[in-house]
Amino acid sequence: MFTVKKKAKTPNMVWDAANNRPLCKFVKGVFETNDEAVAEKLKGMGYEVTGEADAVEKSIDKMNLDELKAYAAENNIDLGEATKKADILKVIQEAEANK
Repeated sequence: MFTVKKKAKTPNMVWDAANNRPLCKFVKGVFETNDEAVAEKLKGMGYEVTGEADAVEKSIDKMNLDELKAYAAENNIDLGEATKKADILKVIQEAEANK
């Protein structure tokens, strides 16, 4: 389950222009979803998204090499000598487990 908190002074509904439909509706400033793609889209839009740690690991597993490097940079994870996807993924997962 992902929980998204509404940004101050924004509407209670977020519109998905790409699909021409509502993306989510906040109730008392909070939106909950099991849809990882929706949670990631909202996070990319600057909303505060919290959720289960295993859901984060699943999304990391799906990332390509450049996305993994960007994720590591955003989260201040030192990749050291890791250059291959499997090695980078391992470093990130270890760093996430030690948080």
